[in-house]
Amino acid sequence: MKSLSNWSIVFAVIGTLAFCCSLALPKASELLMISGFGALLIGMFCSFGAMYKKEKGNLKFLAVAAFFLLSFILVWNEPFQIVRLLTWMKN
Repeated sequence: MKSLSNWSIVFAVIGTLAFCCSLALPKASELLMISGFGALLIGMFCSFGAMYKKEKGNLKFLAVAAFFLLSFILVWNEPFQIVRLLTWMKN
């Protein structure tokens, strides 16, 4: 069975790739962005679980850092995109 820190890295990579693809593919940008955000959120929860279980290593912090870094970059470049993303998630 894989540890939670490994799962957090898997979801962080999937989320990061989906975010990058959303910028490259304008037609599927909303779907890719919401799936990337969701994968990063799941990775962040797995990372918090690994921190709670006190797993060894610093790899568990990568998913949290990726979530906040990509959120910051998104808000910095396109401030209204995050509002659209959150509205789309709510509906």
